[in-house]
Amino acid sequence: MPDDEIEMELTPAERSLLLRYGYPFSQSEAALKACAESKKIERVPIDRFNLEQLIGNLCYSINRAKPGRLQDELLTLCDRLEAAERYGDGDLDVDI
Repeated sequence: MPDDEIEMELTPAERSLLLRYGYPFSQSEAALKACAESKKIERVPIDRFNLEQLIGNLCYSINRAKPGRLQDELLTLCDRLEAAERYGDGDLDVDI
């Protein structure tokens, strides 16, 4: 994996939100669509530039969304992406 990529563990719901509200560039869009039908948590490589763009686009979508569940889900996802950008770790914190 290149140094400028972060492997994000994403749930099906998160992948769907990114495709719909993150306005991904073609490389990220292709990676998200490749596992769109999966019901599992999938690892999706996203380079840092695309990650920054996804964060910005999600912020735009958060501000346009009506207060409620969608806005909360977008904010939570944006927080995860920002943490991955900051720490270079896209793993989910899942208790087994």
